Amino acid sequence: MKKTHIPKLDDFIGGGIPEGSSILFCAVPGVECEAFGYQILNGIIEDGHKGFIFTNVSEPNDIIYEFSQYGWNLEKYLEEEKAFFVDGSSNFIGVPPMGKYSINELSQIEGIVLNAIDDVSNGVGVINNLSTLIDYLEEDKIIEILDKWNKRAKANNTILVYIFTKWGYEQKLIDTIKNSVDSVVSLTSIEERVIIGQGFMVTSASWTRPQNNMVLFFVLQPGGVKIYIPKILVTGPYNAGKSSFVKSISKKSVSVERMALEKFPTTIAMDIGHVDHTGFVADIFGTPGQERFDLMLDVLSKEAVGAFIIVDSSAPQTFARAKEMINKTHAKAIPKIIVANKQDMPGALSTEQIREAMKLDKNIPIIPTTITENTGVEEALDALLTLLYGDTK
Repeated sequence: MKKTHIPKLDDFIGGGIPEGSSILFCAVPGVECEAFGYQILNGIIEDGHKGFIFTNVSEPNDIIYEFSQYGWNLEKYLEEEKAFFVDGSSNFIGVPPMGKYSINELSQIEGIVLNAIDDVSNGVGVINNLSTLIDYLEEDKIIEILDKWNKRAKANNTILVYIFTKWGYEQKLIDTIKNSVDSVVSLTSIEERVIIGQGFMVTSASWTRPQNNMVLFFVLQPGGVKIYIPKILVTGPYNAGKSSFVKSISKKSVSVERMALEKFPTTIAMDIGHVDHTGFVADIFGTPGQERFDLMLDVLSKEAVGAFIIVDSSAPQTFARAKEMINKTHAKAIPKIIVANKQDMPGALSTEQIREAMKLDKNIPIIPTTITENTGVEEALDALLTLLYGDTK
């Protein structure tokens, strides 16, 4: 098995891709797909193996630049001969070719890629983009070539990663291509009048029974493919530490605050943050704690997929309010973590004492924290991600 280095994908396909196997990333038009192949190539090379990119869409220099935007150094791999190009585009657009192999005419494609597969035994080859080959070659010839490439890859324990955009081809051809590979990952758009996101789902894998979860993703520069969680809610009673929690887990956050009569800063609108953690990115929305802002809870809680309920461990008189806010935000129905803040304060209750006082079900995690010291914050974030997507380590 070799890791794909795509967050959650390895979990969905039984731990990774077996050596000698082929995987097809099948995308609808408009969905970013090249990054999946590039991220797999980069990760497998980092793991100590060799790889190549067959490109018939972009010039090699453009791909080198794309890698740098994701934060990966393809140029270094090329210099160290850990990676090379099969340049199938430069000669056709009248620019000097670049790479170990260059293609001057379409009849060379089959043989040159076979040679490249031989050169990266136990490594990986990325074919970008299968759609362009279909546009230039006869459909029967494409299937014949794929069969030869896959057989050669299996003999060399080379993983082949195909990038394919479904540009209105007949369904019979699409099905034939899917059946010619060992695994298919469908990349699609999630639409509601306009495209609001992108998602991937493993639809087949010959070596395992894949999980067919659909997960949203973003392609970040830098960063590459990350799992996207559209909305996580942070709520809890007044002065429990919600704004501090959002700031602790967010690289970037914005709070609207003013000084209250009690001389504490208090949020009067909302906290907004963005999390980038262990292959996941998420938007965070924090609510004010005072009852006069409860009308906002209904608005902010809509479409939330998870929640952090922040409580002051040293103020059990606020627990009833915390339970009320759970009910008002519909957090009973979504995965949630109780963040037991201010564990450093005199009289702070333990997690079990809090569970008993709030009458919480045993399957609701309670994470002890001291947010001002950044203690327990990452554990709380990991706990929610685990509830949403299983083990994230």
